[in-house]
Amino acid sequence: MVSLATVESLAQSKTPESVIRMQTLLRQASDTANIQLPEKQYAVQINQWIIPLDETTLMDWKKQDGVYAVQFFLQKGTAITSQHDPSFRRAYGEVKLSSKQACQEFIRLFDGLRVQRKRS
Repeated sequence: MVSLATVESLAQSKTPESVIRMQTLLRQASDTANIQLPEKQYAVQINQWIIPLDETTLMDWKKQDGVYAVQFFLQKGTAITSQHDPSFRRAYGEVKLSSKQACQEFIRLFDGLRVQRKRS
């Protein structure tokens, strides 16, 4: 369950509504999930993983052994990086969510952030 204090603190920090909703979706599957938008990067940070908002970041969802997840496939030299390890680079990652609908909404919100961040 999402902590009301967490959602309120995100809302007070001028975080886009889409990020607040993504946080809610993540928290339905994991109490420790955290999402933010790094100021100096065109990316989304989920926990320590930094995922580029580039058009070359492709997404899909899957269900395996009853667990739903959004998958990230990075193309053309882009990579998921780590906030704590500058040498870490991966072309694939996934985030567990609670349902098919949550996965589809997360992908839609991520795509919306691409457009929103590109305009600003």
